[in-house]
Parts: sequence; C-alpha cells; structure tokens
Amino acid sequence: MLERLATKTGNGGFYKFADFGMNGAFHLDSAWHHGWETVATVVATSKATTR
Repeated sequence: MLERLATKTGNGGFYKFADFGMNGAFHLDSAWHHGWETVATVVATSKATTR
C-alpha cells in the first residue's frame, strides 16, 4: 500500500531507494506508523478527564 501511495504522490524513487545503509521503504513505513500513532493518541485523549 505504501509503495502505491509513494508512486502516486511522486515519491516512488525514494521508496525504492536502498543504498549506503539507507532504505526508503523502511523510513516511509516508519513515518506512516508514527503518523497513525499520533492520530490514535489524539483520539484516545480527546475526551479524557482528570481523575
């Protein structure tokens, strides 16, 4: 899914980049994961109250 998204947004070259110990797919996957963690945190704490 991330490869298709990267290709459609013009970042397919970065997704396929793998040289000098750098891996574009890994970094895009990590960014995607952290983005959804942020969304989940906001949803989980939006109605939180003090105890």
